[in-house]
Amino acid sequence: MNNKAMLRKKIHELDFALHELNLYLDTHPTSVKALELLKEYRKKRQMAVALFEQQYGVYINTACDVPAEGCWKWLKGPWPWENNFMEEN
Repeated sequence: MNNKAMLRKKIHELDFALHELNLYLDTHPTSVKALELLKEYRKKRQMAVALFEQQYGVYINTACDVPAEGCWKWLKGPWPWENNFMEEN
């Protein structure tokens, strides 16, 4: 697995952890430990996406990643279904 694929995998792992923490916090809204983990994983994901974009260009995976202003930058790059993170680039 190349560096690009490993970085995408890391972002996907963080997305999964964040989703699970959100579900947990639905039923345990006062869990200080879960809230701290949520903050930590959000920061790690933000850093991983920033690193990905520095090395490989715009990363759009969820609605949260879509820019609020400006053009749709992904139109200039490969389409989402052309982004096979398991391929060597």
